[in-house]
Amino acid sequence: MSAQLLGSMILTGFGAGLLSGLMGVGGGTVTIPALVFLLGISQHAAQGISLAMIIPTAMMGAYGYSIRGHVDVRRAWFISAGAVIGSLFGSLLACSISSGNLKRIFGVFVIIIAIKVFSDVLSQKK
Repeated sequence: MSAQLLGSMILTGFGAGLLSGLMGVGGGTVTIPALVFLLGISQHAAQGISLAMIIPTAMMGAYGYSIRGHVDVRRAWFISAGAVIGSLFGSLLACSISSGNLKRIFGVFVIIIAIKVFSDVLSQKK
């Protein structure tokens, strides 16, 4: 692995972690496009890498929020119970979808989330 590739991966991880902690996103919305478009990694591999990054990233982010009293552990456990099962089925489904279609699905998902966030922001200004 070249030093340039290693540096690019570390910077991608730093950006994802920074945005994850700042906005509470899992980092996938930053990590996956960066891995695919900047580093040339396949959509399937990018999604797998992003999921593998969640554990250490989420632990540190949750710690940062918990020291300020912003983590409801009881709710987190209940939501996690469903998320663990859903994640397994989602990953199995994703592996059966072509890389091109998976990129399209991911793109539509990101656009829908962006529209929702912007509509919420605009409705608060009124």
